[in-house]
Amino acid sequence: MSLMRDTTIRNAEQLGRAIRLKRKEKGLSQSALAERLGVGRKWVLGIESGNPRAEFGLILKALALLGLRTSLSEESQPSPTKDHRQSEPSRLDEVFRRLQPPGSK
Repeated sequence: MSLMRDTTIRNAEQLGRAIRLKRKEKGLSQSALAERLGVGRKWVLGIESGNPRAEFGLILKALALLGLRTSLSEESQPSPTKDHRQSEPSRLDEVFRRLQPPGSK
């Protein structure tokens, strides 16, 4: 069972954490994911570290290989995260909560 739920990604670091979590969930090493993507392990390490300059096409390929979907929505519309969230927060939600500056919400 996946620990991931719909999550709003707002920056490269959050995307990298989501990729790392899903890769580990699938039992893949960075080297194994890199091989499947046709890149070096250093590329996977970079994207998981939040490299904002990573090639977008490769990011989409990595997401597809890991079985993650992407979607876009306008900020003014209710996000899928809020509409479809189950009662318990996911592990990834907890990671993002800890990254928030104190006093923000």
